[in-house]
Amino acid sequence: MHFSRYLSAIICGCCLVTIPTAYGETLKKRYTFDYNAATRTASETRARSKARKQFLVDFLESKFSRSLIESLTEEIDVALDPPDEFLTDFKITNTRYNEDETKIILTVEGDVNLPAMVSALVQNKVLSFGERPPRVMFLPSSRFEDPKAAKTLRALVYEPMRQAGLQSVAFEGVTEITSVQLKQSPKGLSLLAKQALQYGADYLIYIDPETDNRPASIGGYICDANFIYTVMRPNDNRILGEGVITTRGSANSAMVAFGKAMDEAAPLLITRAVGQLYQSIFADSDVIYDQKQLKNNITLTVFFKTSPQQTQAIIKALQAQNAYVTLGVGAVGDRMAVETTMDVLDLYNFFNDQTFEAGGAKFKAPVVGYGENTLEVEIVPLNGKPKKARVTTPPARRPLPSSTGASGKPKGIICNLKPSLRTPAFVQ
Repeated sequence: MHFSRYLSAIICGCCLVTIPTAYGETLKKRYTFDYNAATRTASETRARSKARKQFLVDFLESKFSRSLIESLTEEIDVALDPPDEFLTDFKITNTRYNEDETKIILTVEGDVNLPAMVSALVQNKVLSFGERPPRVMFLPSSRFEDPKAAKTLRALVYEPMRQAGLQSVAFEGVTEITSVQLKQSPKGLSLLAKQALQYGADYLIYIDPETDNRPASIGGYICDANFIYTVMRPNDNRILGEGVITTRGSANSAMVAFGKAMDEAAPLLITRAVGQLYQSIFADSDVIYDQKQLKNNITLTVFFKTSPQQTQAIIKALQAQNAYVTLGVGAVGDRMAVETTMDVLDLYNFFNDQTFEAGGAKFKAPVVGYGENTLEVEIVPLNGKPKKARVTTPPARRPLPSSTGASGKPKGIICNLKPSLRTPAFVQ
């Protein structure tokens, strides 16, 4: 098989984004271990084994903090044992010793199987993606002639994501499926993003096959296939990674030949496309210790909006404060459920001090009412007056519960996708 490595220049709107396409988590490291010349073979074997383990730990430290990884050393060691299961490639490129041959120095290079590593860490409760894990849509192009083939590939690719606790978004309801040629244009990117956002997906993995399926000279069929994958964040039309996987399948029928080519591509799609997805989720997440954060669930009601953009502006401002916002129904005004570390007093001060902007016009949202877990605001033009009486007495600060007896050692790592990067709530 031949795999291309290239840089993709993607034009989104007016922005030029250059994204390197990486097929694995290739790292190069140098390690020094104790060495006994009298037991040369045993010493070298131990050093190589230690190098593999340390290689995985160093990779994790590149994603999270060193102190966090060091505090979970034993848990990580158990989860990633044996280390060879999480290395797609590992080479010792150079071996040398110090002058008195008491130390062995290994220069190593390897690729990490990130999907397998994440699944193992999640299953051993070292890593999680929080109470609201990212939602991922697997979207095939219209060039999958057999719908069953697309569903089979989705099942194969999604399995490691399921093991990691991510949520799947079905593609069966999507009717506008673009081809790779259309995807390369800004219009095609917007269409892909629209389809994913309609189903509440935070991330999209788009697969487009190019096939040359022809009769073989000895009978049957040969299928040469390029599977072009794209990992995308639909919230801002951003392509996060792309790649091409080339495979060949042969069988008695054209459909079975394509199926064999697809089966050969699936493991590579998992390590590359899903690996790129995890890279993006790590970059887009707030990483915290597995310790309870004090969160408040507050119902926010917005009165007298004149456009949906005003409500969206308020939602985005709350998301920028790391609040999780969902829209409610069946109430006068727009009702939202806000999960946040802020209490009612914090939100009271936030809204009274904040100036919002929607459609080129600025507005305020003063507080006109509050309760124990509720807050009411009114949208008012910048120089206007509220129709409801503005509340002038702030709510009392809610006392925080005591943290006496809490353990200082984290039990695991939580990656919470930043609220501002989640699929936005749409307001009609």
